[in-house]
Amino acid sequence: MTTKKQLENTLTWYTYYADYIEKHFYNIHNEAAEFSDDRQKLENQFSQFPELEEEEEEEEENNTCYECGEDIDKEDRFCSKECFDNSFNERI
Repeated sequence: MTTKKQLENTLTWYTYYADYIEKHFYNIHNEAAEFSDDRQKLENQFSQFPELEEEEEEEEENNTCYECGEDIDKEDRFCSKECFDNSFNERI
């Protein structure tokens, strides 16, 4: 549990820190706000590309066998027991 003295020390530190920032980096808050606004504009523009979402969906639809590369069902990892056995033998 924090004591009153610890809270006073913390508040004093924050006050000194704020004074330091104001003295040495007077416009830092405004510059950071401008940077944030610019970044938000870019993120908004970037999020308006529907073709990027379609590409992600296409990648999820394609599922291939880990061993031979044949197309398989989404829930499978190998197309046959033979491919599974071959991949196991390579790991040993």
